[in-house]
Formats: sequence, C-alpha cells, structure tokens
Amino acid sequence: MHGHSFLIGRTGSAPAFTKSASDFEIGYANDWVPLGWLALFEPRDVQLVDEPPDSETYDPEQRQSCPTLIKRRDAAMVTLKRRSARLTKLFPSSLREHLRDLEAAIAGSRQPHVQVLLTDLDEFVSYPGSEKQLRDLVAALDGEDLAKWRSLLSHVHGDVGKTLSDIALPHDMEDSALVGYLHKTSEAKIAVNGSEAPPPVTVAPAVKAKKPWWKFW
Repeated sequence: MHGHSFLIGRTGSAPAFTKSASDFEIGYANDWVPLGWLALFEPRDVQLVDEPPDSETYDPEQRQSCPTLIKRRDAAMVTLKRRSARLTKLFPSSLREHLRDLEAAIAGSRQPHVQVLLTDLDEFVSYPGSEKQLRDLVAALDGEDLAKWRSLLSHVHGDVGKTLSDIALPHDMEDSALVGYLHKTSEAKIAVNGSEAPPPVTVAPAVKAKKPWWKFW
C-alpha cells in the first residue's frame, strides 16, 4: 500500500470520503491501517462511501468509491476495551501503553463518532472486493484463523508463526503499527490506568493527504 490512513472524529453518522475542516484528526498512519484502529470496529461497521461531486478530484467518468469504518465513539471504545485484553496477550508488553494512548486520544476528540479514512491508500480505492477485505481484517481480530491473521499482520509488515503466540512485528515500527501516530490533545479527561489524567500520547507532525495517484496526470 502507498499513502496514508486517517483516524478522525466526526459530528455526524454519515461517513466522509475525505477529511473536511470540521473533522477532528485523531491520528494518521503511513502506508498501513494500524491494528488498534481496526480493533475499534466490528465487520458490520464497514461501509462503502462514494466520492462526492464537490470533491477536488471528482471525475464523473471515473467516480471513485472506498470502504471505510465508522462507529459511535462510545461504542468504539467499548469494542477496543474488549479487544485490548486479547491484544495485550498477543503483542509485546511494551505496546500495552499505546492502546491506552489510543483510548485517551479518542476520548479527547469529543466528537460523537469515529471514522477510519482509507481513501488515500491505493489498495482500497475502487479496488474490487476491498469492502469484503476490510471486513475480513476486522473479523480476524476475534478469531483463531492463522491465514486471516497473517493477512491482517501483513498490513503492518508483521507475521505470525505456527500459533498466535508467535507474532512478530518490525522493531522499528511496533508502536505505530498498533496505534499509528496520534496527535496530542489537552481535552482528554477520562481516567486511564486508574488515574484522572491520561498517559502521554504519541506525538507526530501533521501530514497533508496527497492527491490520489490516479490524478497525477
């Protein structure tokens, strides 16, 4: 994959095709979909969204569509907590705090919905079967199918051995593979790990989404 994925907070329940000024950017990732982001959703949360006519890249002869993930923020955090128990057993202990960072960052958005935008990832835009592929990635988190887990981990350049207890992630991207690059927020007020203030959130400079590759000529 090439491009970026984005985790945003949204006021409305209708999925967006791309970010707008009213969306709260929680974090981003380069060339992959972080596993912690997928852990926020269920397969039924996958929707297919069409490029709107007012898009800067809109072409009526090549109208694009892309799968996306959207869910109410409170329900997404419940799903993340349920999945966290398993993820912390499967992944290195050093990554556990990053799941708490993700929870704090999402709480800090204060928007009623969260969405994962995949419009800038070549593999998902107008790619036949990409909607089912995204559902399978989310569903893999609750199962034991090694083939599905290998497919899931391939998106973050990881792999799984003969059992789920043998998961390997590249050492230079373990935290970003799990939660991406989260933006610092002063609005997170939830209690995390038994304290009133959330733990530090991974900070990275904002990235401006590039135009889709098919618009470069």
